Amino acid sequence: MDTPKGLMREEERRNVSENHDWSKLYPDLLRSILESLNSIDFHRAKTVCSDWYSIWKTCVKRPLCPWRITYVKDSLMLLNPGEDKIYKGTNVGLSNDSYYMTSSGNWLLMVDSNLGFYIFNLLTYKRIDLPSMESSIRGGNVRFERNREDGFSEWGHFVDPCRKDYVGKDIMICRRSAVLWIDERTGDYVVAWIYDNHYLFLYKKGDDSWWNWNDHWNMGSLNLSFLDLAYRNSKLYLYTTNGHIKIVDFSRNDPIEVIEKNPYLEHPFRYFSKEGEYICKTRMAIQKSGEVLIILSVFELISERKLLFYIFKMNLESNIWERVESIGDDEMLIFGHGVTIRAPVQDVGDDGIKSGSIYFAVDDLQPIYYHAVSNCGVFDLATSIIKWPKEDSFNNRFVKTQWFVPGFA
Repeated sequence: MDTPKGLMREEERRNVSENHDWSKLYPDLLRSILESLNSIDFHRAKTVCSDWYSIWKTCVKRPLCPWRITYVKDSLMLLNPGEDKIYKGTNVGLSNDSYYMTSSGNWLLMVDSNLGFYIFNLLTYKRIDLPSMESSIRGGNVRFERNREDGFSEWGHFVDPCRKDYVGKDIMICRRSAVLWIDERTGDYVVAWIYDNHYLFLYKKGDDSWWNWNDHWNMGSLNLSFLDLAYRNSKLYLYTTNGHIKIVDFSRNDPIEVIEKNPYLEHPFRYFSKEGEYICKTRMAIQKSGEVLIILSVFELISERKLLFYIFKMNLESNIWERVESIGDDEMLIFGHGVTIRAPVQDVGDDGIKSGSIYFAVDDLQPIYYHAVSNCGVFDLATSIIKWPKEDSFNNRFVKTQWFVPGFA
């Protein structure tokens, strides 16, 4: 009995689908397909396989553009100003009691009320759980004791021979300082975070547990503690509370502190606020060149009562920290992320997305800057003007908003 033509065509299509290796499409065809995708699928496509990743790298590069993450309860929205488009989804893989720490490209570093850290990919929903802080912590006799009672803002305590420090949401979220670096091609990653200026914890892929780095340093009589940190080009930069900058090289198996080639070691940063100024936060960022920037968020209390950002860079010839009005024609930064980002060639949309800008979330400026037009803003260094992204129906004071840059690595 002959097979009907319609059934034959369906069977042939099924055989082609089963036997064809989609990773072996002609490069020009695959490149054309990838370049036609929307931004979300374009960045997801590179994770399919190594062949797709190789072709993806040859596609017409889309400008790095800060997006906004807006999440509340079980809903999550990604706002792309370049496309003027909102991608809606769910918090798949995100715990209900999770809190944002920092991001790197498509990845978020999150922490929950059990002090459980994990890394989450916003585009692929992949989740990487990090070791429990309740397990053994290397490098110093410190341990985390979790509060096992529900309904309390107190998560537990860090305990060492000399002190016992409360651990809770207020310090972890409002006063957070953390860094995440991840190589999407190899899967390598480094996580470091500071708690209450006193504890410095670090974990990199392959380690058995967290490192407590407080006892790693020979502080001598300086009595240093940590204010901020940044990571770029296999180096961890640590900004101490008395203005010193330390550098740790992670390019080898064992991290080692950079001494001789650290131009900042003997030249601490100092800024004395003027009358009517309140320093909200002090943060550090590393430029593409490897130079260090110190960024202050400043609230003017007297005249116009407005928010400003000051940027300082050390003159490597005079070793004097100087205030600068620009971070370059092709760089921008997200406040608190620790690195500058390649800016788009042209201005993007109506939200002030352009070079020479600082992107910030109002939560980053607590406790002083409560009354804002929106949950986040864009500060233009050239004009000192803040552009508040347009409000959306879901954007209110109960919704959390953060910036991230898909594709940045």
